[in-house]
Amino acid sequence: MPLFSYIVLTSAGNEISGKQQATDVNDAMQALRDRNLRVLEIKPARGQGGFAGQENFSDWLASQRSVSQSSLIFFFRQMAFMLRAGLPVTESLELTNAQISSARLRLTSKLMLNDIKSGHSLSAAMKKHPDVFPDMAINLMIAGENTGDLDAIMERLATHLDKKTVLRAQMFNAMIYPSIVVLSAIGVAAFMVIKIIPKFAEFLLGQGKALPPSTQTLINMSDYIRANGLVIIAAAIAFIVLVLLTYQTKRGRLAIDYVLLRIPVVGPMLTIGSMGQITWSLSTLLASGVTVYQSLKVTGKLLANRVFADKMYHAAEKVLTGKDMATSLQHPRIPVLVTQMIAVGERTGSLDNILKEMGIYYEQLLENAIKRMTALIEPVMILFIGVMVGFVYYAFFQALFSLVGG
Repeated sequence: MPLFSYIVLTSAGNEISGKQQATDVNDAMQALRDRNLRVLEIKPARGQGGFAGQENFSDWLASQRSVSQSSLIFFFRQMAFMLRAGLPVTESLELTNAQISSARLRLTSKLMLNDIKSGHSLSAAMKKHPDVFPDMAINLMIAGENTGDLDAIMERLATHLDKKTVLRAQMFNAMIYPSIVVLSAIGVAAFMVIKIIPKFAEFLLGQGKALPPSTQTLINMSDYIRANGLVIIAAAIAFIVLVLLTYQTKRGRLAIDYVLLRIPVVGPMLTIGSMGQITWSLSTLLASGVTVYQSLKVTGKLLANRVFADKMYHAAEKVLTGKDMATSLQHPRIPVLVTQMIAVGERTGSLDNILKEMGIYYEQLLENAIKRMTALIEPVMILFIGVMVGFVYYAFFQALFSLVGG
């Protein structure tokens, strides 16, 4: 976003200068007027215009990069440490900026520092960078500024992002092993169909005798796959593209996510992972002073599965009408344990602590579920490959015995 240098007159008659981010000069002037400042002079900051609104090429290059979760966690932890030491926000930001390895985050913190020096709050400065800071971070900063507990909230946010990263990593790792085994099985099957079975068929058919049913079935399957291999591959690609395109639509994504939750083994694991995210997020937001309504809305934006995300939005609207959170969150796909524990937390006034305990519980549950799934998939896939190879051997030896016996 372009940066403009300005000279303004305050209501007290003092002349001050600074920099303002805005889409154009008119927006910059309006932003200054909204702060009750009289604009005397405004112009693009030095170096603006040559690199798409950035001061130099390196800044422009940095603006095209993304920020990793680990960089954000480090940023918030460092900020929390500086603020706990009693340093003001501007000095904390300057010291943290010097230790950031991410070029994009370093540029963002520099722009935030300019905004804060120009009179903006930390949350307002962060809000200008939605592609760097999630909604949850911005809402927590607003809560921290209102309560004066910014350092604790920064630490809490870093812990939440860390937990979120762990949950995602566990879910990702859970899918790696099955994917490798499935691809291996497909590779073995393809090798047999293309290399082994055709030679086997050529030898047997050359004997001029009728083949056993199992052998003939194997050869027919191989011939069909080889003759229609390109069609099968094209159909598979078309199906994947169709699913991806459908997933881009609101209804399509909701339908696919609902189907995923009903798949044995996979569905329960996705539910456990989502419950972990929901409970950790709500615990962090509520403990920081964010309202129940806003906490539910923000949590909905964090969830990848649309079934649970939409439920968070609907629950927020129900809470706004006066219903309690436990009743508002009731859903066939949300475990009864979650709503019951939330009801207990609402009655006892310890909702944030109970949600935190639930987050720990579901994190451990996910870890155990991953271990069970890995232990289950390994023998199943070995059995599948064994049956496939065994059938080929059975058909081969049955044909040989038929030839010898004939």
